[in-house]
Amino acid sequence: MTTSSRLPTLLLAVLVAGACSNEEMSKADEGATDDTGGNEGIFTVSNADNEDDDSLDDSEGSSDSSSTGEPPQPFNCDKLDFVFVIDNSSSMADEQQFLSDAVPGFIEAMNTEFPTIQSYRVGVVDSDSYPALGAGDTPLEGCPAEGVDCASCDYQLGAFLTKPNSALDPAASCAFTTQSAFMDGESTAFADEFTCAALVGTQGNPIEQQAAALLAAVDPAMNAEGACNAGFVRDDALLVFLLITDEEDDHKDPPDPQGGSLGEPAEWYASIVAAKNDKPSNIVALGLIGGSPRFADCTALSADGKGAEQSTRLDNFLGMFETNAVGSVCTEGYDGFFSAALEKVAEGCTNFIP
Repeated sequence: MTTSSRLPTLLLAVLVAGACSNEEMSKADEGATDDTGGNEGIFTVSNADNEDDDSLDDSEGSSDSSSTGEPPQPFNCDKLDFVFVIDNSSSMADEQQFLSDAVPGFIEAMNTEFPTIQSYRVGVVDSDSYPALGAGDTPLEGCPAEGVDCASCDYQLGAFLTKPNSALDPAASCAFTTQSAFMDGESTAFADEFTCAALVGTQGNPIEQQAAALLAAVDPAMNAEGACNAGFVRDDALLVFLLITDEEDDHKDPPDPQGGSLGEPAEWYASIVAAKNDKPSNIVALGLIGGSPRFADCTALSADGKGAEQSTRLDNFLGMFETNAVGSVCTEGYDGFFSAALEKVAEGCTNFIP
């Protein structure tokens, strides 16, 4: 059975806001009971499963019309802008593969189930200013390699990646059909394009700048005409971002004077909201982070790259947004997390303020 053929029956338990009535939902549920056996992937995980999954943590303030008895609310957005911030340090190979496997189906599910949304833009950034040029100890001291144009978008923190394995080979290209720095989620080539961009490699600096990369990606200067991410952030689009990392973003880490992203979580939050015209309801925050004791399936980050570091600052940052979902980066595959993410995107589209 193809992904597209099983979407209508298996995503009903995930969505909290849709166009169908309660009666239609009931009829669809009756018809779905015999069609789920043996299916694999993100579409087999229901909300009931998520409630018992220690690897997931949805926003406490989220609304669920099915539990209140209120009718579903209509979607208020028809455009989505997605930013994926992917840690490219040495311990992230498995996590990048899990992500690249899951995201194309996630976008396809929204294309199918969110009929009012007409446009999906997807951009990928990593956590290092100078990706794939080696894991140096001084991430803020400038371009670390000769013969490389570090003024180019390939080497600007927050600029979307358009090459395989970050910028390991500056002559390479993921050849996006948009001919821009971001992808079209509705393109038939999207799955291949995302796999190309999302496998950012593991040669990034071990001092990650996850929040700084996100802030730079949506900054008006980076999105201005002629800039690296020109035209990506749209005032009339729901902004969805996902941080995936197995380490904390901590500016107190060495080397001096600063290792990770400048500022504190509240400042990061304010910058993202400002980029969306001070409308926090127009943002959905998603995170796959660590560690122990935050998630039951996550041990402390070890020297061989197993487990994940406790990421309290990133957790606090994500939790500040009205609509958010946080999952364990240690989970073997991200199927359940993306089922919860579908619900959150639906909620964000319902609460969107044009």
